[in-house]
Amino acid sequence: MRAAIYVRVSTEDQAKHGYSLHDQKESCKARALELGASEILEFADEGVSGELLERPGLTALRQSVKASQVDLVVCYDPDRLSRNLAHQLLVTDEIEKSGVQLDFVNFEWQNTPDGRLFYALRGAIAEFEKEKIRERTTRGKLQKAKQGGIPINANPYGYIFENGELKPHPVEAEIVRMIYRWFTTENVGFNTIVTRLAEYGIPSRKGNKTWQRRVIKTILSNPVYIGIFYYNRRNCQGMGYNKFLPIENRIKEKKRPTEEWIPIPVPALIDKETWDKAQEKTQKVRRLWSGCSKEKYLLSGLVTCTDCGNNMHGYLRTEKNGKKIRCYTCVHTEAGAINYGCRPIKRINADLLEQIVWEQVCAWLNNPEALIKEVRERSKEKELKTDLETINKHLAEVEKGRDNIRNALAAGLLELDGKTSKILQDLKSREKQLLVRKKEIEAALYKNAVTETKAKEIYGQAAKFLSRLDELVFDQKKALIRMLVKQVSVSGKGKNLRVTVFATFAPEAEIAKQLDAPG
Repeated sequence: MRAAIYVRVSTEDQAKHGYSLHDQKESCKARALELGASEILEFADEGVSGELLERPGLTALRQSVKASQVDLVVCYDPDRLSRNLAHQLLVTDEIEKSGVQLDFVNFEWQNTPDGRLFYALRGAIAEFEKEKIRERTTRGKLQKAKQGGIPINANPYGYIFENGELKPHPVEAEIVRMIYRWFTTENVGFNTIVTRLAEYGIPSRKGNKTWQRRVIKTILSNPVYIGIFYYNRRNCQGMGYNKFLPIENRIKEKKRPTEEWIPIPVPALIDKETWDKAQEKTQKVRRLWSGCSKEKYLLSGLVTCTDCGNNMHGYLRTEKNGKKIRCYTCVHTEAGAINYGCRPIKRINADLLEQIVWEQVCAWLNNPEALIKEVRERSKEKELKTDLETINKHLAEVEKGRDNIRNALAAGLLELDGKTSKILQDLKSREKQLLVRKKEIEAALYKNAVTETKAKEIYGQAAKFLSRLDELVFDQKKALIRMLVKQVSVSGKGKNLRVTVFATFAPEAEIAKQLDAPG
């Protein structure tokens, strides 16, 4: 009789339950020989989660069973086949329908109604235990992050992860600074940086001679380089990451709301001013180079539908009489589109929408002093300064508490026992959180300080257009709009159409002009 044994172990199993491939193999071989096997084939998966169905070893076993190459399958325990009850029952059913005997070393399997019920219950319990382990692990990681520690093996380019902390990499950190310096001080984009790194002979972290454009884009947008590592930014959905799975079945990540992000202070590689310049240039590049079309669309790359969240793009609609009408739509039908868009289909007349935005731009240019006054009045500088004073007060209290403990220890009034160590750790965690908030407030104050100056600079550049706004050609209008408009959001349609225009020279969600458009 030809037998197959299947063994699996994950890192977690080895650490918590003492499972090992060697022990499983020996036990399964002994069982197979006991049942009369004359030849034994081995199938194994090491370091692979039992939640996944598509595992190299298990897949090869299923193929052998399907091809009638084995008469007996021996496994140490049902949860070695799978941690997922549905997958467990699926594999079991495949083996039995192929006329192959299934046997477990650590479980008495009977192909009877009672046996199947007990088997299913055991699988359900194993699945429940796995979920409880995951829940406890997740909760523990969140708690560690809230206390200022990094709960995962974070490894962004430019850093080394050692002893639970991110430290600047002696070589990569300087390359990160160089990339930011090129991007913010020279007229270069992502592709030019990729080419330049190759010309300089600087390999990527993986040792490749050519860098990927998306890696450069990630480096230029990751806030870790200004000293803030955010944990809990994404929610992983799907079957879990496995390089053997098809791409569409791997982890799908969805961004969590920003209020759920947990900031953890780390050493900064660049200053806040350089970071802001990089983000501003990235946004500008995205606006200026957003899609090309045979038809001209004044707001290409600027319009967002707030009802479905999609960007709105130019669309040429053909009426029944053959007339073509320019529209903006949020519908995305291209391959790989995640969000289809609004249903029923939303189409906004391009002439109407462009007229609304253009009139707002003209209003800003014709009365700049009023708008600058509004910018100044809406600034939250007073509240921010009050918050900063409060933060500094709390930091002083933390330092005072630490000094009191040091003095008590020196005087022999306290011992450095577990309770005292816990107090010191709590003070350190609180200090880290306060420092993160202090950085955020200082960044907001800096942004407020430059808002008015930036508005005046933009108006200075646009002053040459004031006397001939109605005479500008399409390209001049488009350039002027991109100078003054950060984003246009659209909600509703027809008589309920509402347009909000955001200025480039004001903080996000400030100085937004809402207009009710005619139906």
